[in-house]
Parts: sequence; C-alpha cells; structure tokens
Amino acid sequence: MGKKRRWPIAIACLALVTACGGGRTGTPPSATVPAAGSSPGRPSTSPAAAATGETVVSPAWKPVKGAKLEGSAALLDVAATGPGDAWAVGYKGSAEDREGSPALQHWDGTRWTQTTVSPSDARHLVGVSAGGPDDVWVVGNAESAYAAHWDGGRWTGWHPFGVADDYSLSDVATTGEHAWLVGRTPSQGVIMEWTGRGFRNALRADGYFTAVTAKPGHVWAVGTDAPPGTPGTPMVWHGTAVSGPDIQSWQRGRTPEIAGGVLRRVWMVTPSDVWAVGSVSPPDGAAEVPLVLHFDGASWQQVQVPVPRGRLDGVTASKPDDVWISGIDADHSGQVLFLHFDGQKWTPSYGPLLRRERADQQYPESDDIGRTGITRVPGSSRLWAVGSVGWGDAEAAFILRHN
Repeated sequence: MGKKRRWPIAIACLALVTACGGGRTGTPPSATVPAAGSSPGRPSTSPAAAATGETVVSPAWKPVKGAKLEGSAALLDVAATGPGDAWAVGYKGSAEDREGSPALQHWDGTRWTQTTVSPSDARHLVGVSAGGPDDVWVVGNAESAYAAHWDGGRWTGWHPFGVADDYSLSDVATTGEHAWLVGRTPSQGVIMEWTGRGFRNALRADGYFTAVTAKPGHVWAVGTDAPPGTPGTPMVWHGTAVSGPDIQSWQRGRTPEIAGGVLRRVWMVTPSDVWAVGSVSPPDGAAEVPLVLHFDGASWQQVQVPVPRGRLDGVTASKPDDVWISGIDADHSGQVLFLHFDGQKWTPSYGPLLRRERADQQYPESDDIGRTGITRVPGSSRLWAVGSVGWGDAEAAFILRHN
C-alpha cells in the first residue's frame, strides 16, 4: 500500500466484518482508548511502519463468525479445553464517551455464543485460562481489577485487590485447584495465587507482568523490568514447588539483556521447554522488532525468526516440534502473522485480509491488525486465533480457525 503507519499506543475497541459473511457492515461507533493498565493492548511506543499490504494467504486459516458484539469491540485472548469447548474474552460497546463492557464468548463445538459478566465488575476482560469445562478463569479491569471462575454451572467473581483503583491484571493461568494471576500495582509487577480459599500475594518485582503459564509445581510469569512507558529489558520469573504441590521458591530467569524488550505471552510445553514472545522497541524510534525467547531447561536464549519488523502477541504449543506464534508483521500489517516451529525451522504464514484500505478511512491504521491471540485445541490439530483489526472508531474483533 506504500503508506506510512504509526503503531498506536493502546488498543481501542472493535467489531469485525469477516470474509465468511454474516458480520456487521459499516463503521462502528467511535471508541475510547483504554487507560494505561486497563487492558494490555498496543505498545507504549509508536514508531512509523510502512505497510506493503496484502500477501499470500494460508488456506488453513478461515474466519469464523463470533457472537455479535455491539459498538466497537475486541477479543484479546482465547483458551480451549477440547474441540467442543473454547472461550474468548475482550470488550464491546466502547466509544468516545464510555469505556465499554466485557465481552465473553463460548464455543460449544457448533457456534460461538455470548456469556454475561457484570459490566460493573469489569469493563475489559483481558485474559482467560481453561483447565477443563468446569475450570475456567477470566481476569479484567474496571475501577478495580476483577477475576472470575466458572465451575461448569455458574460464574463467581472477586476483586483480588479490593477497591484499589491503581492495580490491574493482565493474565491468568489455572492448574486445577490453584490459579495464578499477574499484573501490576502502582509501582511494581505482581503475581497473585488463588489457593482455593482466597487470594494471596506470591511475588512483587520491579516492572510489570503481562502473562503467565502454569502446570502443577511450576509457574512462569513474564513482562519487563521497567514501569510502563519506560524502556526496560525482558523479565521472567519462575516459581517452583520445593516439596509437595505448593509453589515455595521464586527465581528470576537470566534472560538476554535486550534493551527495549518486553514479553507479552508465555507457554510452557514442559518445565524444561518454555517459549516467551513479545517485541523490542529500538531507541531510535524505528519499528518494533519481534522477540522470541526459549528456555531449554538450562538457559534462556533469543531465537531468530524470519520476520524483521513487527510484534508477537500469542504463543501456544502441543509438543516441542509443534509451536505456533501469532502476531503482526509490519510489512504486511493487514493480515495476522503466524509462525510455526517444527523442531527445526520457523515457517511464516498469514491469515486472510480482514479489511481493505480505503482512501477515506479515518485512521491510517483502520485496516491494520491491532492485536492477536492464539491457542491450541487439546485432542485435535485445531487452533483458534482471535484479535482485532483497525484503530479508533473503526476497530473490530475477529476469530480465525486453523483445521
């Protein structure tokens, strides 16, 4: 397309017209940009990036119609427990004069339907984790941070920090009886544990946490070691059980010193095979560079991927030689970038073009992908991807499926 684009500061809200039909047409109502910490959206820097536009589409990725989300809406995260059970979270109904309300969708094997969570508890849902059909956690933010658990019959919600309005949550991971929540306080990153009886502070560290992954006896949390808006380096903390099932020891991982690096998602295949993804913002204001780190049981190493500019938002894996990453290639910013690792090499592919550039569009980013998330479906070869396309008044949510 040859136009200059800036990477916006935070993700606003959206609602998608998919290529498969059945979606809404026209421009959504105007949307507000969430306050810092209210939802982990676009990066804090805004370097220019020229998009070249459309590229070859992978036929394996198909748009799937989600539940209708009124106004500007977004889906920010997705989790699945099997072919007939998946959850996607985000927000809807956002506009210049309102924050919007939570969006929570469920896949029952046939279609996506909307589930209700109280708008007074969370305007934006930002993370979801599912250990089974009767063990689903979501986290979000409004005046105060919010977490809720689905037991197969009903949702139960809490405000883990009470009424404190300077705290926020960004992700959650469940291990059955326990759940791990990450985010930040006004001055530090925080990891909290749901013990089955209540919440407790597990760890605080300089910087802030964006994502967490967990299995019994192991927890990995990632982010950056500087406050929002300040360049830092990638941050990883590892919690382990010393004796019994409880996490008792925390140690910061020795990651490469990458100035301007932030990790946005993490996935544990095994305790000795962990992947974390994000981006690096160069100090000269150039476009972001994709960032991939891998832990092999001994050390964290940076892994090079065949995309020179862009950002990585999601990672999932079924085994060591089947790793998938979702993100944005700045040179093809109108299509979701997917990277697949087969144990030997990385192969990039791209989802469908979700919106074409218009000469009269309100924002240069109105046809760009804004955010992505990805998850594998246990018991099958299927993948789900969610995200957003557009910016400001013209944002929209999407759901893609890989069979």
